[in-house]
Amino acid sequence: MRRAGIFTGGIVALILLAVVCIPRHLSSSSRPVAAAPASFYASFQQGGLVLHGSLPTERSKASILEQAHTLYAKTGIRVIDQVIVDKQVGAAAWVDNVPHFLPIFGMMVERGSIIIDGRSLVVTGQVGGSREKAEILQAVAPAIRAGLRIEDRVVVAPTTSSSSPAVVPLSALQLLLNQVLAKSSIEFEPKSAVISIKGQAVLDQIIVLLRRAPDTPIEIASHTDTVGEAEYNMQLSRRRAEAVKQYLINHGLTNPFATIGYGSTRPLSQGKQQPGLQHNERIELLT
Repeated sequence: MRRAGIFTGGIVALILLAVVCIPRHLSSSSRPVAAAPASFYASFQQGGLVLHGSLPTERSKASILEQAHTLYAKTGIRVIDQVIVDKQVGAAAWVDNVPHFLPIFGMMVERGSIIIDGRSLVVTGQVGGSREKAEILQAVAPAIRAGLRIEDRVVVAPTTSSSSPAVVPLSALQLLLNQVLAKSSIEFEPKSAVISIKGQAVLDQIIVLLRRAPDTPIEIASHTDTVGEAEYNMQLSRRRAEAVKQYLINHGLTNPFATIGYGSTRPLSQGKQQPGLQHNERIELLT
């Protein structure tokens, strides 16, 4: 009887131990592991735009790469993709804003970097004036609403005089404008005067050049292809020239702008195939 009592007491003790300990053990093993924070880093190195970091989805990565190629790859700058997609990385509100941050490199005279570690956004670089710096900080401001702290490490470059940056000679300015437009044209939505995202990216590069020649008169000449009625093409070209002018003014340029629409009267190519038609549809900026 004594042995049976001891045996029974042992069983009861084991049952009580299981009741107390096993649920704790199970609950700890089923507790979800905290997701790693998303991160992103962009910088110019050896003539290329290097992108790396850890993002939560392929969609977010594709959106960033598409914008990078639109802004820089078509102007001869290599985009080096080192971004990884990690399923262990948690979703982050700021990820969708990253494509809108990339154009700030076009505002810099010495291209810097963007670093996002999940808590803060650090932006570095050198700009030609306080206006460009203000525009960069405005461009990255949505990061604050997405929960990031902005660390401003953008510096204003010293100028040759106390009041204004070095002015680009007129002949050099025209050459620079021609080089930009030879690589990428200012595009519009089909048969409209709405500047496309790609067209805005080209204009952002032009803005950087024109800020160095704020008093230079600029003629904005717009041409269409030869498809459609001549009068319609003439009106479309005029509206497009005005749209370009307004975009430049909205971004703070003070140059005296003149707009003119040539319609389809000055084609560069007489061909009727698509490449020739696209060649004819263009915006020219003339000093």
